[in-house]
Amino acid sequence: MLPRYLSFVYGIVDSDNLPLNVSRETLQQLKLLKLIKKKLVRKVIEMLQKMSKEDYEKFWKAYAVAIKLGILQDMPNKARLTDLLRFHTSKSETNLTSFSEYISRMKEDQDRIFYINGQNLDEVKNSPFVERVTRMGYEVIYFTEPMDEYVMQSLNEVKDKKTQNLAKAGLDLKLDKESKEKFEEQEKSFKPLTDWLKNTGLSGKIKDAKISQRLENSPCALVADEYTLSGNFQRIIMSQAYATSDSSSNAYYLNQKHTLEINPRHPLIKELNERIQLDPNDEAAKENTLLLFDTALLRSGFIMKDLPGFADRVERVMRKNLDVGLDEKVEPDEQIPQTPDDNKDDVTNTEAESVDVKEEL
Repeated sequence: MLPRYLSFVYGIVDSDNLPLNVSRETLQQLKLLKLIKKKLVRKVIEMLQKMSKEDYEKFWKAYAVAIKLGILQDMPNKARLTDLLRFHTSKSETNLTSFSEYISRMKEDQDRIFYINGQNLDEVKNSPFVERVTRMGYEVIYFTEPMDEYVMQSLNEVKDKKTQNLAKAGLDLKLDKESKEKFEEQEKSFKPLTDWLKNTGLSGKIKDAKISQRLENSPCALVADEYTLSGNFQRIIMSQAYATSDSSSNAYYLNQKHTLEINPRHPLIKELNERIQLDPNDEAAKENTLLLFDTALLRSGFIMKDLPGFADRVERVMRKNLDVGLDEKVEPDEQIPQTPDDNKDDVTNTEAESVDVKEEL
């Protein structure tokens, strides 16, 4: 009688209009039964909508996944179920709120619902993608469950308001005339750097490089476009039980390229812009650009493929900061005897010497 997502509901249905002679086959074909099923779902949703705030929060903690599953499965009741969603926001970090409450608090110039996905509240609150938006006074919805990614993929619009994933392209902060002119000037002055990043510094690693509207304190971030996965969604896909590292689909997700957005007001970005204009082959600029890219991957929630390379780059920076030579080797532990692998070079050299002796004989 009830769809799967309402499997937690139990009860008895009494109807005077059902035929006396019933069988499984006749019941399945009855139009009346379909009508009862439709009414039951509506009544359950109405009952949930009428619950007190305190009682509904208790219900939400226990059955949030069921409601989210309903949004994905029950198209006729999708709008009603969307009203039942609850979440934390940048202006409601302790108490749960709804889309209706969020929309009532939207700024006059705001035409989109801003949201961000992540693994936990700390991650989304400190995400580079929310820096400028929250500073400008906009409220951002925080989603922290894996299913939220799928739910928001299906909710392009809520109550005539379009939704905007802050980790994806398409963000428009409605800059005033003065801010637009300043942004255009920054695009021109940093064009040498964006071109260098795309074609030289990070060639093959990024799709494009551009000046960012969304960054405030972070030097850079990786932004997914409309048809690629965000960092959080990529992690979810790759962590699923059936996922294998060598599958073609997972290789496709891992190898997707994204746009690097840079913060023109950040001192590191300013220094890089000056360095590459003086010398496009500056080795320090290249090395630090790779390290910036690594940190952008982590900050933006993407999976880092080159962990050994990242560790090596961090070690080189530490050696330079501590005045340790880059070629200074680790002191050997004399108490540990050499293994056959350690003696491999010596054995090879000995064999080569014996061959030379035989040839001389």
